[in-house]
Amino acid sequence: AKATCLYAIQEGQKKQYQHTLAILAMPSTSTDKIANEAILNQAVEHTQKLSVVLRADGKNPSLARLRQYVGEVYSTLWDVAMDQPSSANNDGGDDGFCDVVVYPQNLPNAAPEQWINHAPDLDSVCSHDTICGWVSESALGRGLAYKSIPGQGVGGLDAHVMALNADRAQRDLKPVQAIHVDPWPLGQSSQLLMDLDNDDLSVNGNDADDSCQLIGGVQVSSDCLFEQVAVGGTFDGMHYGHRKLLTLAVSSVNPVSGKLVVGVTVDQMLQKKAYADQIPNLQERMEGVRDFIYRLAPGIKNRVRLLPISDEYGPPGTVEYGRNFDALVLS
Repeated sequence: AKATCLYAIQEGQKKQYQHTLAILAMPSTSTDKIANEAILNQAVEHTQKLSVVLRADGKNPSLARLRQYVGEVYSTLWDVAMDQPSSANNDGGDDGFCDVVVYPQNLPNAAPEQWINHAPDLDSVCSHDTICGWVSESALGRGLAYKSIPGQGVGGLDAHVMALNADRAQRDLKPVQAIHVDPWPLGQSSQLLMDLDNDDLSVNGNDADDSCQLIGGVQVSSDCLFEQVAVGGTFDGMHYGHRKLLTLAVSSVNPVSGKLVVGVTVDQMLQKKAYADQIPNLQERMEGVRDFIYRLAPGIKNRVRLLPISDEYGPPGTVEYGRNFDALVLS
């Protein structure tokens, strides 16, 4: 089955954006997950390309927790896409899922939010006042409760977009627009905003162990990062499962000295695969992998190598190169 981002049905009814930034919060409760899903639903309705930033709001989630929630976000996006009504593109092309990359902030090697803010094609931001803005000057918390206290807090999504546009104007980039979530889930209340600042929440570092160290605000176990990492696959279509797998691979590479090898199966190996005649050729599949990795982790470009593989094992399975690898990323 195929699904699509919802394109404009009638002019003015749904505004179509080229590239939307959706800003989520690392969830502490099931209600937070519902709120994140509402943002994703709204964003997918309006855009063809989606960058999802996952903010941890000063908390220190473990790398395992960040990776786990990346998978949940992609799974949620799959459900959202399947729920969207299918519609034909104006140019007669096929329907397809949104082109999505999920960026948990401080995930090893992933691009920071600022990188996305400066994307030339970015034209919209989808989030909510409870996540985007309302910064408390007294460091007592955040949220709508501080709006009416003079000097205590300013902001919200509109203010965030105004500040972003001021920065983009200095860089000769086009302005972006705010996409508000309406209706906002009823479970999101001012009381929840206070709960999000509770130091006793489980995402506040309670899942760490003694072997963890902080790298960019993330608790990283000493056995979570590697020097020579390999991952392989067909990577036909770059569906959301591929994106989960490659995100895990990228976040397994030592940010300073590690290297990643991505093996992509050659066309000859796919002749007996179901629907082989519909699988893109090797060059197209390698370009899809490269585009995703470079978008997720632009700083790792010089430490990623893409190779065509013509057997089941690739370089890690050879006597010559196998001993160089210390991690294989598998689905």
